[in-house]
Amino acid sequence: MGTNYYVVKNKCECCKRFDEEYHIGKSSVGWAFSFQGYRWNKLISWSAWKEFLKYQYIMDEYGEEMKYKEFCEMVEIYKAPGFIRDNGHTNLVHNTECRKDGFFDAAYDWDDEEGYSFTSKDFS
Repeated sequence: MGTNYYVVKNKCECCKRFDEEYHIGKSSVGWAFSFQGYRWNKLISWSAWKEFLKYQYIMDEYGEEMKYKEFCEMVEIYKAPGFIRDNGHTNLVHNTECRKDGFFDAAYDWDDEEGYSFTSKDFS
């Protein structure tokens, strides 16, 4: 089970409708955060996303807002590559697992300097 996160624009407080601008990525239980990458907009690393998100409205797939600070803490602590849970489980990293299974595609997938997985393919 996982939760997708988005940058949204023009959110109406009355009817809750909005325009989706970017899919940021997905948080899944037991996994490091997986990012959607946008090469044309230079959103190709967690540090680039972090800078971009400072003044954006972040919303999860259930319509709940997530504050910038909370989102950063989630990504950098609990959803970081290498984070070890209380039960001893280390977060799995999507691209690492795809390489093992032969599903990694270097034309679309990459890792940033901090070890986060990125893809330019649509996913949810």
